[in-house]
Amino acid sequence: MDDIPGRIIENINVAPGYFRLVIRLERPLGKASPGQFVMLKIPGEEVFLRRPFSIFGSRGKTLVVMYRVAGKGTGCLSQALKKSPVMVLGPLGRGFTIKKRDAYLVVAGGIGFAGTRMLLEKLGEKATLFFGVGAKEELSVAEDLSGICVHVSTLDGSRGFRGDVVSLLGQHLDACRQKDMEVFACGPAGMVKSLRALLESGHIPCQVSVEERMACGMGLCFGCVVATNDEINPFKRVCKEGPVFSIWDLSL
Repeated sequence: MDDIPGRIIENINVAPGYFRLVIRLERPLGKASPGQFVMLKIPGEEVFLRRPFSIFGSRGKTLVVMYRVAGKGTGCLSQALKKSPVMVLGPLGRGFTIKKRDAYLVVAGGIGFAGTRMLLEKLGEKATLFFGVGAKEELSVAEDLSGICVHVSTLDGSRGFRGDVVSLLGQHLDACRQKDMEVFACGPAGMVKSLRALLESGHIPCQVSVEERMACGMGLCFGCVVATNDEINPFKRVCKEGPVFSIWDLSL
């Protein structure tokens, strides 16, 4: 973990409400695992607390973040200009654990794709992505995938399966059960709950990256805890013990 100065070299709108941010750091971020995140100081004086962002890509001194405008912090970030100075703390958190399997199913809901991009790159052709968004215009955030089978769902039916991404997965799950497989997921709380219900009968291995508001990102403030099934210490910090958990350990 390191706190590194950097400057924005790209901050472009890639889909309605979605932005890709590229930062040139003064020194390399260090080895980042799929599922880890950074705490980013938003340029300017309007936003005091840093904001957490999944690591979309990291190579050498270049860091890539994909984000969706959802509040004041990301709203201010979307207005940040090229060459604006930033501070990046990371890599942080516990990422995905990749075990040897015959197949990997990756479920991403909306901006949850940002939390799975490095994972997909690591898994390669053994991965199948199930990507759900509201409308077809949002699908452009995942255009750079190659060699990976992708199934898409849109809530308005404008592309692919009409409905939510967990329902889409349900249509393909029986065909995959014959293989030694694992599910990885990142998305909103409602998606995670639906996914657990879908997988419960087979108790299929599933790791999920949990989305939660954070203040420090280092486990000091206990502001991002989630409830788990651990009877001794049920509340776990998303920034420290997570953001990736087994879905079966979470109290949903």
